[in-house]
Amino acid sequence: MTTSHWYLLHCKPGQHARAQWHLTQQAFEHYSPEHAVKRIARGKVTLRNEALFPGYVFVRLHQESNWQAIRATRGVSRVVSFNGAPHPVPDALIAALQERLAAPQRPAPLFKVGERVVITEGCFKHVEAIVKGETADERIIVLMQILQTEQTLEMSPTQLARAG
Repeated sequence: MTTSHWYLLHCKPGQHARAQWHLTQQAFEHYSPEHAVKRIARGKVTLRNEALFPGYVFVRLHQESNWQAIRATRGVSRVVSFNGAPHPVPDALIAALQERLAAPQRPAPLFKVGERVVITEGCFKHVEAIVKGETADERIIVLMQILQTEQTLEMSPTQLARAG
């Protein structure tokens, strides 16, 4: 019986899903961990799954596997290698990722505490502020300088953008 190991594949830009589809069609076991993230799209906060490692896919291969088929898979750029040879990813790492991502998780906030933001709507449009936190109903608390005094406001996340 031959042992198999996980390896890391680097995908061509924008072809992560294509690479996964073709790996499935070739009956290769693969894993692309995903996590829930909040995004602002068309003025609304949405929750969607995104790749934890964008542009990379783990694939399980045997020593006798057709490595040329992997390298020729549509969407795959290369097998990640060190010193010219593919390096196996420890099974324990893949197992830990699978276990951790199987548990329900709260998505990361849209804005981090201390992050500089710019207000994009309303009477404070184009004014910079600093994020202080998030309310239970997912509004963002920001700190602004108005007339030499610090003021806190609660704003919808759709009214903010990262500064810079």
